[in-house]
Amino acid sequence: MRSSDKIKFSRLIFRLVSAALWLVLTTSGSAFANSHPHHHDVMVNLDPSQKSVQIKDTLTFHLQQENDFVLELFLHANFWLAEIKIPDNKDFIIETSPSTNTDEDIPLTKISIRKITDHPWPESIKIEFQYGGKIFDSQNSRNADEGIFLSGASYFYPQTLKQKDAPDLMTFQLTVLHPDGWKVVSQGRKMTETQNGNQTVWETSDPMEEIFLIANRFKEYKRTHGDILLYAYFLQEAPGLAKKYFSAAEKYLDFYGKLIGPYPYPKFAVVENAIQTGYGMPSFTFLGSQVIRFPFILNTSYPHEILHNWWGNSVYIDPDSGNWAEGLTAYLSDHLLKELKGQGDRYRLQQLMKFLSYVNKANDFPLINFDGRTDMASQAVGYGKMLMLLHMVRLQVGDTAFLQALREFYQDNKFRHAGMTALRQSFESASDKDLSLFFDHWTYRRGAPEIELSSATHTFTNGQHQLKIKVQQKQSGPAFPFTLPVAVWEKGSLTPQIERLHMTKKTLTHVFHLSDEPGKVLIDPYTEIFRTLDRREVPPSIGQTYGYPLPSRILPSREDFPDVLLGYHQFSLSLVENNKTAGYLRDDAKSTPLPKGGLWIFGRKNAYAKHLLPQLRRYGVNFFEDKVVISGKPFPWEDHSFVFTVHRPGTLEGSITWVIVSSGESIPGLIRKLPHYGKFGALVFKGNQPENQYKKVWPFQPSGLMKIFHPGDYSLPPQSPLVNYTPGQTGAPVPPNF
Repeated sequence: MRSSDKIKFSRLIFRLVSAALWLVLTTSGSAFANSHPHHHDVMVNLDPSQKSVQIKDTLTFHLQQENDFVLELFLHANFWLAEIKIPDNKDFIIETSPSTNTDEDIPLTKISIRKITDHPWPESIKIEFQYGGKIFDSQNSRNADEGIFLSGASYFYPQTLKQKDAPDLMTFQLTVLHPDGWKVVSQGRKMTETQNGNQTVWETSDPMEEIFLIANRFKEYKRTHGDILLYAYFLQEAPGLAKKYFSAAEKYLDFYGKLIGPYPYPKFAVVENAIQTGYGMPSFTFLGSQVIRFPFILNTSYPHEILHNWWGNSVYIDPDSGNWAEGLTAYLSDHLLKELKGQGDRYRLQQLMKFLSYVNKANDFPLINFDGRTDMASQAVGYGKMLMLLHMVRLQVGDTAFLQALREFYQDNKFRHAGMTALRQSFESASDKDLSLFFDHWTYRRGAPEIELSSATHTFTNGQHQLKIKVQQKQSGPAFPFTLPVAVWEKGSLTPQIERLHMTKKTLTHVFHLSDEPGKVLIDPYTEIFRTLDRREVPPSIGQTYGYPLPSRILPSREDFPDVLLGYHQFSLSLVENNKTAGYLRDDAKSTPLPKGGLWIFGRKNAYAKHLLPQLRRYGVNFFEDKVVISGKPFPWEDHSFVFTVHRPGTLEGSITWVIVSSGESIPGLIRKLPHYGKFGALVFKGNQPENQYKKVWPFQPSGLMKIFHPGDYSLPPQSPLVNYTPGQTGAPVPPNF
């Protein structure tokens, strides 16, 4: 057999064995071996003013027989239970008792259903519930004026409690009685809405992980796009904004429909939230009232949330196998949209910089353990490392097989739970390559390789030029496997030859045969390998300074205005808000040596600032009595705030961020906004409600990755994007093999 035939044969055996095992499990009485999703028929009488409900729910629960089996369902403990019954079936005992979701510390009522006869369990049972009381609104629990947000985490309908396994899937019909002027949003299709506007019915036959109920005094707008209904639910009249969101939705729904497969739902809605959120749910997104009005959101966060309807909100995440959906969504939205503009390499570099800035030995973890973003470090791993893993898979299998695998993964797992293994198998099936070693290293190991071009030598033998390179992985532990692109320019050539070398050991040696002398060699020319950057090659950025857990801070001993000095002190405390004694804090009058790591200095007159001026001048920043000039652009001191980040002078590792303000009133805004500008080295803001006026990324300098044999103009040609069409392009071709 050819190797590809062996792989196909082994996959066939694996699938047959898996199918047989599944059949055994689903017929041998294993608990919750569901033949198909449960179904809720829920009637909710909603009183938003009291944050209370009265509910009737008829639950059709599908199960298989198990000896001594007990069906356990849970409701929030706020609800009083009026009635629970199983019509026309006297084989069951129903008991209730207090319980707690230990993962979230939510008080619950456990409903236990036992059989009292030795008759087999039925394939399904129909259970009727009547209950009511105060709702548990997880996002609005402290404010009664921000609408209603209910989800599975609210336990407003009876459900199983599975803290480790994938949640049971369900279909539902949700009927909500509500006051006039209120609108209700949920998944699926809106079936009816009474003319006086006080009853709304949503229904979905597609299996869901949970039920959402969102209600507020929304202004509703709608439009049809093919077979898809588009909705916009805003808290104020905004027809112009609705049109913008409809146009963007049409553009991206078409784009991802061609890229992956047809959009899975009958509607898509954008829903405004009074609280500043950015959530993606099946068939709608829930965006904060400020966020939703930022014009750039339409082409950044919005396509990301739309794409989640393919990844995470229809192909569900197997919680035991790592959250792959955030990285895949980021790769095909944030990354791909940059790649289509020729900026994919810059976006990937930013992911490596975030990993270097925020991840360390104490907070790093394997991708298989990523559940969701909790801070910048978890985002750098779960989003950044995962999207880079996908890019490295693309290098190994090629663009055609990569796209084919994603389409197959979507079609095979739609409305099912899927994990890393299923994703890997899709890439293997499309490419006829065994990727198990690659995925084992990149999903179960922490960290990243440290890559260096340790030698590059030129010889002339038998009338032929030869370039011999040696690449090493310097990290401790075994080698990470990946495909390494290497660009080689011949002397005087403007265009390189690029080869992809397979690196599976810590040392890789390769010989290039050239027709002329080598001019330059560069490994990983387009920043396509997830690796630990050499700090010498990384431009300093404010994100690096934020990334140090115990930063040193130097306050000015002289300041013209007391409110500014007080503001600087407030800023310095915010940097270590979880531990006010952490780090090193002093004023600039002391000459005590500073520890290595991140350093913040405050104030235009800070004595330590003189150490930063040489670097800033090299970056084109010059200071004058009345203004600051950055790359030829002047900014007056008055009413402006400045933030500059440079490397620590001398041999000390770390970065320094210098903060200068003209008013103490601008400090709270800077504290809130600066963490979102992590990649920048220079920032200028204006006003007490600081608005960004200027931002700049310092230049990137590769170090340890290249050797120049002869000076010359060695430019890289643009990379080809994953697809040859853009969102909104009319007459865009359907991708190959679609």
